[in-house]
Amino acid sequence: MAAKKRFYKSVLLADDGLSIQLDGRNLRSPAGSLLRLPTMSLASAIADEWRAQGDDIDPATLPLFSLSVTVVDRVIPQRDAIIAELSAYGGNDLLCYRDDQDDLASRQQDQWQPWLDDLAENRGIALQIGSGIMPISQPDAAKFHPLIAAYDNWRLGMLHRATSLSGSLVLGLNFLEGTIDDKIMFNLAFLDELWQNEKWGTDIEAADRHGFLRAELRDVAHFLALLCDTAAARKLGISGDP
Repeated sequence: MAAKKRFYKSVLLADDGLSIQLDGRNLRSPAGSLLRLPTMSLASAIADEWRAQGDDIDPATLPLFSLSVTVVDRVIPQRDAIIAELSAYGGNDLLCYRDDQDDLASRQQDQWQPWLDDLAENRGIALQIGSGIMPISQPDAAKFHPLIAAYDNWRLGMLHRATSLSGSLVLGLNFLEGTIDDKIMFNLAFLDELWQNEKWGTDIEAADRHGFLRAELRDVAHFLALLCDTAAARKLGISGDP
């Protein structure tokens, strides 16, 4: 598919500081929705992405814009479905499934179990663990729903992305709250694969995939950091939840 040519010259923030204008026209999502961001920091960073484009527009260099339009075009219209999908992850969380091999199982116990213990102690959600791939009954999984539903649309979107990348709602929640950063998130979520790499070596395809996943988690972490100036948005009467 041919690259889309740059069709604009100027990139400016609108008067509200939360919308972006290309040659004086408001930037919109692929579905046609006005892209009005929750914080000035995020709007400015997305404007910089568009400002940095060359003769051709490269979607790979617009990660913050891509995450934003996912929220606007998918998360907001399907909020209830997104919450239900995330809640389902809690009933089938990666951290609950342990390997049969003693050395890997020991590493999983050391690195995964503290997060489940913390969840039980501080959230009152006790998840059961098991070995192999057979489903594990999780009576407490329903308790995730109100936790997830409490997030605004922007953070809900980032929780969905982080959880989808990692396969763990438990890790996703800690990532969203800043308890773990993107590097720790990757190492925990892909502990099994990293262990296998230590034993058998890393092939090129796996290395490329891991590079992509690391970059995706960095982008989500960057997005979350840019959501933190909500106080400035509130002064303008703007909610962080569109």
